[in-house]
Amino acid sequence: MKYICSILVILAISFPSAFSQQNKSGEIGIGMGVSYYLGDYNKVPFKGSRFSAGGFYRHNFDTRYALRVAVNYIQLYGNSNSIPSDVVSTSFSQNVYDLNIAGEFNFIPFLPINKKYTYTPYVLAGVGIQYLPNGEKEYLLAIPFGLGIKYNLNKSFCIAIETSFYKTFSDYVDVSYQEANANSKIKQQCYEGNNDWYSIFGIKLTYKIKYKMKCPAFD
Repeated sequence: MKYICSILVILAISFPSAFSQQNKSGEIGIGMGVSYYLGDYNKVPFKGSRFSAGGFYRHNFDTRYALRVAVNYIQLYGNSNSIPSDVVSTSFSQNVYDLNIAGEFNFIPFLPINKKYTYTPYVLAGVGIQYLPNGEKEYLLAIPFGLGIKYNLNKSFCIAIETSFYKTFSDYVDVSYQEANANSKIKQQCYEGNNDWYSIFGIKLTYKIKYKMKCPAFD
């Protein structure tokens, strides 16, 4: 897992500079929304939603394909009251720090530097590493995928609405350690089940950068 994490970090650091010399367009963006967990504690989308936020860099190869690297802060929560169980009522809360790289495909030709490409629905898929500071396992591998819609606001900004899902390969997302007092921690955990998922739904705003030639489409 440490080797995978190191590879993803190196790719994330080198990713923007690797494409900066190409005659294409790039975007730097921020996102904000809600996140929720799906696993032993919860089976209902958006139940127990919490806050999430992040930033990313996207490189547009052409009007159809793009690649992005993103970092996210994700809050997750669940409690055993939401499921029929003989387990003593308990809950968990988890902060997740996510680093991922994902490819995007636009269903309609779209390029931020050209206003004739007004909007497009898109899909995304990639790979990521999650850091859980209070988790049973601190580092987890995940597969993010999702869909959204992008819209060209003007020559400088784009906006998007996106929902993404994270498939983990662990049942430890809903295991966390919380401070009991200054000298000890208590373990919060539900029963064992299938591997955990979580999801993010939110809005993204991007600023267009890395242009190598003047594009009159927005002038």
